[in-house]
Amino acid sequence: MFDITGFNEKEIYELFFEKVYKTTFYILKNEELAKDATHDTFIKVLKNLGKINNHSKLSAWITTIATRTAIDIYNKNKRQSAQLFEEENYVLNTYEFNYEKDEIEYYLANLPPEQKQVLILKYMDDLSEREIAKLLSIKLGTVKSRIYRAKQKMYRQYQSGGESKVEE
Repeated sequence: MFDITGFNEKEIYELFFEKVYKTTFYILKNEELAKDATHDTFIKVLKNLGKINNHSKLSAWITTIATRTAIDIYNKNKRQSAQLFEEENYVLNTYEFNYEKDEIEYYLANLPPEQKQVLILKYMDDLSEREIAKLLSIKLGTVKSRIYRAKQKMYRQYQSGGESKVEE
């Protein structure tokens, strides 16, 4: 069980910064927007830290806040972001993060935010589908269908040699 009582705000920030940044970056695919989302996430986390009852779920709680914050920013900047993505001709450099799941992260980067969110919570934070549904306040069937669609899309992309423009 992770006990946050012995940690100050700076230590919590340092402990979870990398995970939050990676999560927001996977969704937004833009360094500056990911930095903004990370900053906003920690403001929300630190304001509401006293409200978390189950400290063992702290990581999942923070990840949920990060994904929701990133999705909000994504939706607010949808038109502008789409233009930025094309201009930057984004290519994920998996060595940049030196993370164990490099190939999965590459395919994850090409999913819609809602699908990324459930996969991150399920496979990176090891939450059950029921826990995800409860955390996100959505139906269990919605969680299952998002996971299924995301896996199908990733598989089709894998079969096509990793090209990011895979037919829906």
